[in-house]
Amino acid sequence: MKRTLLETTKKSLIALTALTALVSCGGGGGGGHRDGGSSTYGAKNSPYISAQSFVSALNSVDGYSDNELVKHEWDTVRSSWDDENFFVIYDAEYGEYVSVSLQYIRSITYYDYYSSNYNLAEEFRDIESDHEFYNGLIGDGYGDDYEIVDYEYTDAWGEDYYRGFDSGYLYEDTEETTDVSLMASDKEGQEFFKKAADVSFAYSIDMKTSLSLVTLGSKVEKMINRANGQKLTQEDELALTNDIEKVTGASFVQFNEAANNPEVREVLIEDIAAKLGTTGDNLENRLLPEVFGIDL
Repeated sequence: MKRTLLETTKKSLIALTALTALVSCGGGGGGGHRDGGSSTYGAKNSPYISAQSFVSALNSVDGYSDNELVKHEWDTVRSSWDDENFFVIYDAEYGEYVSVSLQYIRSITYYDYYSSNYNLAEEFRDIESDHEFYNGLIGDGYGDDYEIVDYEYTDAWGEDYYRGFDSGYLYEDTEETTDVSLMASDKEGQEFFKKAADVSFAYSIDMKTSLSLVTLGSKVEKMINRANGQKLTQEDELALTNDIEKVTGASFVQFNEAANNPEVREVLIEDIAAKLGTTGDNLENRLLPEVFGIDL
C-alpha cells in the first residue's frame, strides 16, 4: 500500500511544485455583482463562488434573507473523502435542509453577457423547479449534485447531524466525528478509510490529519489525470492552493520565502508540524516530500 501511495503522490510533484509560484488568482464577487468574464453573450459559470456567496446570491434572487449556510464544506465529513466538497444549507424557498456540491454549482452553466453569482443562483432555482415539477421533490435523485437532507439528531457537543434523502450519507462535523466507520458506508468509502488508516500508521499522524492528506492526494491525482498532460486550469490551481494552505496552515508565499531563508524555513517547519500534530523531523523528511511533494 505504501508503494501505491508514494506512486500516487509522486504524480502530484509537478503540479504542486508549479503551484509554489502561485500567489493569487482572480476571485468571484458576491450577491448579484459581476465576478469577471467576457462581456460577450454566451455560456457562463461562476468557478470561484463560495458556499456563503452562493447562499447570499440565493437570498438576492429570492428577495429575502431566510436562506442560511448551516455547514461549510470543511464541516461535513463527506467532503473529507468526496472531492465534490458538499456543504449544507437551509433552503427557505422549499423549507428544506439541502446538501449541495460546491464543484457542482461552480459548473452550472447560464447564459448572459457576464458571469455573476446572481445568475448562478437564479439558474439553480430553475433547476430545483424543474426537478420538483418532474420528480415531485427537489434533488438530482442520487445525491451526486444536491439533495434534501433530513435532521437526524444532535450530539453531546450540540452538533446537528443530517442524513441524505437520496444518498443515505450522514452529514456531520469533521471536528466532532471520531467513529470513522460511520463514513465507510460503501466500498469506495471503505477503501478510502483503509488508505487513510495505512497512511496514519506509516507516517505517525492522527486519523483526522491522514484523512485530509489522502483526500488532497486523491484530488491532485484526479486533476492531473483530467488535465491529460496539459497545464492545470486556473480553477484547479486555485482549488489546490486553498486546500494545501488549509491543510498545512501555511501559504505558498511562506513556502517560497522558506526556500530562500533558513530562519523562515525552521519556523515554518515547526508551525506546520504543530498544525499536523507531528514532529519537525517527520514533517521535513517524510510528510512534505512524500505526501505534498514539497522539499524545503
